[in-house]
Amino acid sequence: MSEQRPESYVVGISAMTTNAEEMSGGESARIPGLWQRFFAENIATQIPNRLSGPDAPYIAVLYTDMESDETGPYRIVIGALVNDLSQIPEGMTGHTVPAGEFERITTPRGPIVPITIETWQKIWGDAELKQRRSYTGDLELYDERSRNPEDAQLDILIGVRS
Repeated sequence: MSEQRPESYVVGISAMTTNAEEMSGGESARIPGLWQRFFAENIATQIPNRLSGPDAPYIAVLYTDMESDETGPYRIVIGALVNDLSQIPEGMTGHTVPAGEFERITTPRGPIVPITIETWQKIWGDAELKQRRSYTGDLELYDERSRNPEDAQLDILIGVRS
């Protein structure tokens, strides 16, 4: 389902990586360590100007600075949607998600890591979606449905060309 979204902002901790590094399962994988740090240091509580309200996700993951398609380097930011980028805590980064059209893909329910990986693999394998992708910024939004990591569901928003 395609939807128009206004410009938005994400603040959090980040790393540059590639899908090949992440799927290798070796020491080059950065995402598991980033998630561990996010929870161990309680990063979410350190982010000012977080969006609030019943529809605001409690965690937002941004994939940005993509050099090409899913095979190239990109930046992952694990943090929160914020009202603006006026306050970025030391050790964190702030990023703008351009306004535009996004394809909303909802994962099935289940253990959070496998359902997220499986959904991304379907996204990467979708030839029609691949042709439409803008590679300007994709978001994973974790809301109340994803509070239980053993029975979770989340939305992935893929930037697409209009």
